[in-house]
Amino acid sequence: MTTHSEPEATPDAAPGVTRSGAALLSHRQVRRILPAAVMFTWLGPFSMDAYSPAFPAIQSEFATSDGMVQATLATTLIGLSVGQLIVGPLSDRFGRRRPLTIGLAGYVVASVLCSFAWSIEVLIGARLLQGFSAAAGIAVARAVARDVHSGATLARFYSLLAASTALAPMIAPILGAGLLELGLSWRFIFGLTLALGVVGLGLVVFVLPETHPDRIGGRTPPTPAERARRKADGESHLGLWSLLRRRHVFVSALVLGSVGAAMIAQLAGLSFYLQTERGLGPGAYSAIFAVNAAGLVLANNVNRLLLRRFTAQRLLSVATPVMLLAALTFAALLRAGAPLPVALPALFAFMSCWGFVMPNAVSVGMAVERHAAGRASAILGVAQFGFSAFVAPVVGILPAVLGVPSMAVVMVICLAVAVTVQLVSRARLPRRPREVPVVPQELADSAAQPTCRAAG
Repeated sequence: MTTHSEPEATPDAAPGVTRSGAALLSHRQVRRILPAAVMFTWLGPFSMDAYSPAFPAIQSEFATSDGMVQATLATTLIGLSVGQLIVGPLSDRFGRRRPLTIGLAGYVVASVLCSFAWSIEVLIGARLLQGFSAAAGIAVARAVARDVHSGATLARFYSLLAASTALAPMIAPILGAGLLELGLSWRFIFGLTLALGVVGLGLVVFVLPETHPDRIGGRTPPTPAERARRKADGESHLGLWSLLRRRHVFVSALVLGSVGAAMIAQLAGLSFYLQTERGLGPGAYSAIFAVNAAGLVLANNVNRLLLRRFTAQRLLSVATPVMLLAALTFAALLRAGAPLPVALPALFAFMSCWGFVMPNAVSVGMAVERHAAGRASAILGVAQFGFSAFVAPVVGILPAVLGVPSMAVVMVICLAVAVTVQLVSRARLPRRPREVPVVPQELADSAAQPTCRAAG
């Protein structure tokens, strides 16, 4: 069975690309990266999902509206997107460990503030800080993976990372609902996020090696003369805008952002829908969430196997339309008033498709030079969580459309946008890049001579 490399562009083949971090680290250090990266990427999804069963309880304690409670989720998403936009470039300049340490310290402080919030406004602000701090874990984890891997190996790493991280939305609501079932306040849920932040800090200090190729083993960062030499050799400093102008980065960001927004629409609305309109308790809601997350884990593992035969781009182009079909089916069943045992399998299929879309979209978008991995991660993170930040409150404000809950309507719209982006991109890009024949200089000079004579 042949392993295919990433299609289209292969930035590692470009001149002047920094040497792979894997070549500068010991085998033991490389093996320690995955568990540390899993913990860092847990911060965002665990923070969003753990307290979702408590949405009605928070609304009741603060005597506020659904929209204000969902605003706590929206501000977390804003923090996740803005934080990655800042931390990603900083990790390219100062190394991976230093910005991550500062971010995790902020995450611990934010968790304490969430636990002691005395009003819904304070909780919204504390959640903004928590999302901003958690962004450091996501941005650095993706950049670290790009430091040591490339091509199909990088895609499989992201798929394994996504499969491991998918345990967070499976475990988080179960733990949150368990605390509520024991009669404890929703504030204890943020004690769990506090513990997670402390563990993450310990991993940065004792486990995670520095992977930035310019700083491994105590290396000094490039001098101005070295930066000038790299620029002359073709390794110019790539800014966020320069990366965004690359079509594979731009398309991956749009697809990841649109599909991620559909996932957040489901998260923002499902708790209220199942508990308020269908009469389920927090335990039943968390059980449904756990089953869907199990499908996500299974899909991620299947994706890792398929990457041995197919490219990440091809898997992405198939998974997104299938996810749209699942969302349409789910919306139609809710419109028809189908019983939950009939409607929930479509939601299961929808969640499982995320296990194919997310790792492959990230892998395609992260196919950039290693010294720009943090900035590429920032672009993808802003798209994934920035789009979602606008979607979360819309679910609470938008009324049902033709009998379809707003949650399902937003899911379908977001996925339709993602599929449209893929179709437009495919129509404008050839399936295979055209190869330009290399003409020897002697032939080129001789071919140019008659033209010069004619011009004379």
